[in-house]
Amino acid sequence: METQTQERISPIQVFGLFALTALNMQDGFDILAISYASSDIMESWGISRTGLGLVLSASLFGMMIGAVVLSPLADRFGRRTIAAWGLGISGVGMLLAMVSWSIDALLIGRMITGIGIGAILASVNTLVAEYAGEKYVGIAVGTFLLGFPLGAYLSGFLADYLLETATWRHLFAFGAVSSFVFIPIVLVLPESMSYIAQRGGPRALERINKIRRNLGREPLDQLPKTAPAISGLSGIAKLFSAEYLTKTILIWTGFFLLLSTLYFLLSWIPRLFVEIGFTVAEGNRAERLINLIGMPGILMMGSLTLFLRPSLVTSVYLAALALCLFVLANLSGDLGVLLFIVGAVGFFLHGGMIGLYSIVPYLYPSHIRATGTGWAIGMSRFGAVVGPYMAGVLLDAGWSPQDLFKLYVVPVLAASVCAFALYWLHMRKAR
Repeated sequence: METQTQERISPIQVFGLFALTALNMQDGFDILAISYASSDIMESWGISRTGLGLVLSASLFGMMIGAVVLSPLADRFGRRTIAAWGLGISGVGMLLAMVSWSIDALLIGRMITGIGIGAILASVNTLVAEYAGEKYVGIAVGTFLLGFPLGAYLSGFLADYLLETATWRHLFAFGAVSSFVFIPIVLVLPESMSYIAQRGGPRALERINKIRRNLGREPLDQLPKTAPAISGLSGIAKLFSAEYLTKTILIWTGFFLLLSTLYFLLSWIPRLFVEIGFTVAEGNRAERLINLIGMPGILMMGSLTLFLRPSLVTSVYLAALALCLFVLANLSGDLGVLLFIVGAVGFFLHGGMIGLYSIVPYLYPSHIRATGTGWAIGMSRFGAVVGPYMAGVLLDAGWSPQDLFKLYVVPVLAASVCAFALYWLHMRKAR
């Protein structure tokens, strides 16, 4: 479709991109709110580092469920509809976390929040990619996903204010309200024209032409030819057909390995700095830095994909990330040097994650793209669950922070190989 090849960006596309980026900022707050509240919760209820790992992983486990179970429904019911439902589910989870009376209730609330966010990310990521056009898909998806570390960075300041003037429960109240506020914003955005064409119906052409006029394009005389929408078990089976099997295995593996590292670092960096011998304030500073420097890493990734294949750039980013983690594992004592390397880790970590997201639209056609994206993100969330939990177990078993940094060099290098293999497959097909 033309939505994948057009080169002019309209004001509506710009508005939609910024609105969805703001939504992703809110998701960043929702996910990391538990990290900022963890110290107060531990004081109130008393839990071990392994227990803390479970709490930190609960929303990530929910994200895996949401991405795998709910996001494929976007190929059947529309990207906007599933994103709006995801926002509602996320808001309900935040409310439950706010009123939680025990660790079990908090875990359930966090898991429900994650289910909603998992549905949002896959559906909206697909919508951003489809409206960006093939030329700008990398930078558009990168800008959208820039919202997550930006939200994570800014939420640190908001969390400091709320925890100082109120209680940790007010963090979740803020997240619930913001989730509900975004529902009407999502519903006024244009639906995917690929989805409308796939669903067909007597008014499909009229709906598409209305969107095209709003985008400043000429109307169509007839519906573009598309493959029928595929979701559910048939969509999953299509991902493992001979045409897509190798690509699916590589992207799932890459997501799993990188996200286990990403959420290990985002969840544990403050605590690991304390374990090394620094103060809580210095640990929180490192946490903000890894998100702050991650933003230019994302922008650079998006810019490079205008000229280079996302899979190649992602492979280079991840190799550089592995090198930074190895250097970090062999440093101690000098806070300035440690923070410099942590910033470099954030640059390549967040940029590499966005690189994987940018690869997915190239792997699957539009009629199974949301299913492919949802399952790829679902596998990544499984890694996101394992990463923080295993770190807590290993810390309780006597591992040092340096040991953990060395350990996570391995999955990052393997993810780099997966990205390069996808690039090699593309180049072989192009010959």
